[in-house]
Formats: sequence, C-alpha cells, structure tokens
Amino acid sequence: MTIQFDGVPNFRDMGGYATNDGRQVKRGLFYRSAALGKMTPADKAKFSALGIKTIFDYRDDEEASKNPDPAFEDVTNIRIPAKLNTLAQMPTNEKTPTSFYKRVTPAMFTELYSQMAFDNPSFQQLMKVAQNPTQLGLLHHCAIGKDRTGIGGAMILLALDVPRETIFEDYLKTNALLQATVEQMATKVRETSDEMEMAQFYALMQAREDYLQAVFDGIDTRYSNVNDFLAEQFALTPEKRKNMQQFALE
Repeated sequence: MTIQFDGVPNFRDMGGYATNDGRQVKRGLFYRSAALGKMTPADKAKFSALGIKTIFDYRDDEEASKNPDPAFEDVTNIRIPAKLNTLAQMPTNEKTPTSFYKRVTPAMFTELYSQMAFDNPSFQQLMKVAQNPTQLGLLHHCAIGKDRTGIGGAMILLALDVPRETIFEDYLKTNALLQATVEQMATKVRETSDEMEMAQFYALMQAREDYLQAVFDGIDTRYSNVNDFLAEQFALTPEKRKNMQQFALE
C-alpha cells in the first residue's frame, strides 16, 4: 500500500500480500521507501503516526552524510551499508554523476544483484531486526528505494512465504512510484549524455525483472531450497521462520 509523502518517494507498507498457504502479511510491520532527508514537517508528523520503531538505512557514509535521515523520538536508526562494491552505489537525486551511467551497464548491474544477497552484513542485520517484534514497525530504505531496498524487501517477503511472483510485483511497483524522480534526474543527465547513454540511464534506473531474477537464480544455484538459503545466510532456521510468520501473518 503506497503512502504519500511530500518529500519521500516510493514509500509503502509491505503488508497485505497473500502467502502460499493463504495467510496475509500484516500491515504496519514492514515499510520500504527512498531516503528520508527531504521530509517536510507534515511528512514527519505523518511518519510519527505510523508507529515505526526502527529505521534501517542501506546507504554508505558518503550517501548518508549528503542526505541524512531525521531523528525521531523512540525510533532506533540503524545504518549498515549494503553495497559490496562500487557498482552498488546509485547516485542520489541531489547530485547525479553522469559518469556512473556511462561506465555501468545493465549487465554489470545484473551481476551486482546476483552477488548482493549473499554474505552481506547489511541484509543479515535486517533479517535479525525483522524477526524481533519489539523492533517493528521496520522501515528499510536506501537512496531511492529501488535496488538495495528491493533486495531487502524480497528477503523479508521470501521469509514470510510470499510467492515469488508477488515479490516481483512488489519490486516492480517502484517504476511507477519513482517516475517523477527519475525524470527529474534525467534532466540533469541529458545535459552531458547522448541518446545511447540516456537509454542506459533509463535501464539502470528501472526496476527490471532480470535484475531481481538474478537474485533468485543465485539462490537456486547455490541452495537446494529456500529454507537452506535462509538458514545459512540469515540464521533463519525453519523454527525461527515459523515464529516470524506467526507474528507477521494473519
């Protein structure tokens, strides 16, 4: 469910999705968004009313220093960079380095996705928080809420036994919700880019099925089943997964 903010695009409640056994993810537990630094006073009041207890930020030091998250009373801020190499750093809307779009191809981005879900301290900590009801509601975000947040969201929904096709639907919703933001960035990129480079810019700024598919292909290649993946990567044993589903599903 999308929640409209003046200064935070791509903000939504991840609840409401049906699981494989017919249950439903509760609303008010898991949220995802872009960075929070441009919140208006009205945004902050709306945010405070959601009952969020933990803000989980995937951005690195440089990104966060340029657009820091606000502090809220009784809300814990956690920031653990999710990027495993320089390709994972997406430019922010405040400063759009066109060189990024000139040197990084969609194929390179797909490879990034294929690596990022594994042995990643950021997602490992995210899943610890997601298993603890006392730390929920949980908002997780990166710069624009697409790539790192997309993978983190997929991990949460996967643990809750949401079907893969639904996980893809959630991921792809970003395209409509970020359209205005992407066009604003495109105006800057277009000043120094040719037609081919602009096409590459749009390819990298899209939530594409092949990007997220690379995550699942990696899981299927390395593990015989989802339970083994969740247990090894996140210490989310079948018993712990069942406990998580008991409080997160209805």
